[in-house]
Amino acid sequence: MSRHIDDVHLGENVAIYSRTILTQVCMGNYSYVGCDACLRNVDMGNFCSIGSHVRIGLARHPSSIFVSTYPAFYSHDNDGCPLSFREDKIFVDTEPKTTIGSDVWVGSNVIIPGGIRIGTGAIVAAGSVVVQDVPSYAIVGGNPAKVIRYRFSDEQIKLLLESEWWNWSIDKIKRNADEFSDIDKFKAIVT
Repeated sequence: MSRHIDDVHLGENVAIYSRTILTQVCMGNYSYVGCDACLRNVDMGNFCSIGSHVRIGLARHPSSIFVSTYPAFYSHDNDGCPLSFREDKIFVDTEPKTTIGSDVWVGSNVIIPGGIRIGTGAIVAAGSVVVQDVPSYAIVGGNPAKVIRYRFSDEQIKLLLESEWWNWSIDKIKRNADEFSDIDKFKAIVT
């Protein structure tokens, strides 16, 4: 049931399941990461659900101008290369920061390369490959992932974003938990 956790800040009541790798990750309160996931250079909000076998924050390789994408041609210190042809590093292959808003659900077996932004309230369908930013409250799926639909109307999305309920005290959330089951009930408590 091992986990590898390095340079990580975890919020309150966070769950990290077995065989998960977290490197340079900041996880908000009440979030979880499923089994066999790997997250690198990720900032994540509160109440996020990250499925098993998810990969977020993948390193980059050069894809234009360079004749080869193999790291020995652009870096002297890449762990994947037992021998390098360089004495320096001429391409930055580290993972760009990935930002995940609050109340995001990322299904199992999703791949999100570094540098992507997933908006608050978004859902990423299982097995998707996300190659561009995902708007708040969008449901995306596929390879490459595309917007399937939005969870709520524009007016409802505005209300949810303005409420910032994910930053409420847990006591307030508990008192109003029944209203979270229906957007119209929720609207009544925030307007």
